[in-house]
Amino acid sequence: MARTSTYIIPPLSLIFSAGLLLTVVLLGFLSIAYATLLRSDEVEAINLYGQRTMSPERVKSLTEVYLGNSLMRLDLREIQESFLEYPLIRSAKATRNYPHSLDIYLYDVLPVAYIAMHEIMTLDEKAILLPLPDKGMLYNLPIITGINVEVPSTSIGQIIPDETVQMLVSFLKKIRKEHQNLYLDISEISYDRRGIKLISATHGTSVFLGNEDDAIVNSIILEKFISEESDSGIISPYQYIDLRFDRQVIVKERESR
Repeated sequence: MARTSTYIIPPLSLIFSAGLLLTVVLLGFLSIAYATLLRSDEVEAINLYGQRTMSPERVKSLTEVYLGNSLMRLDLREIQESFLEYPLIRSAKATRNYPHSLDIYLYDVLPVAYIAMHEIMTLDEKAILLPLPDKGMLYNLPIITGINVEVPSTSIGQIIPDETVQMLVSFLKKIRKEHQNLYLDISEISYDRRGIKLISATHGTSVFLGNEDDAIVNSIILEKFISEESDSGIISPYQYIDLRFDRQVIVKERESR
């Protein structure tokens, strides 16, 4: 008759086996919970506020890298600095919007003028050279012409040292602040031996304001003259308006065809 043997598991082995099984189950549960937690703050949307100057392609290149990442682990300062590398962004603020959104608030630099050099660029209120927006000439700005200054593209972000450029920028800054309607109707501005010359965006009227010391005062006279002569608050449709002489406003009517 064959022998049979019975192996009896000691109580401690049963406890150990049960503990091991429980540990494995618990670790599995924690792993699932951790993975779920990681996915619970996964970036699914990035919202940009306040920017007009960057192209969709530039925005995509700056933001798509963060999609799918943990919102909690994002370096907000690094995100802000990446946007500030674009010269037309004045300030940037990135915030977490739980559970799945990254919000980025951008504030554009508002240039005071375009400038015609080897290509069209922009200038801020300190005469710092800036590029055109990705979207082109989207601002309603006067363009500074007649400037013979060689500025390399590496000068972006630097002040243009030319005194005439700085003077015209300073003039436009004051006009934009104090005489906004007049500023918005300036298509072109230049400076030569006759002083500052404006060209109206609406009617193409040339306006001679004299030298830089007289130009601000003459702008006030021009604004008063406009308010009396034009219902729309823009430069009147003469061939030219000359304010270079004391107590005189000289105008020339357009020749009828």
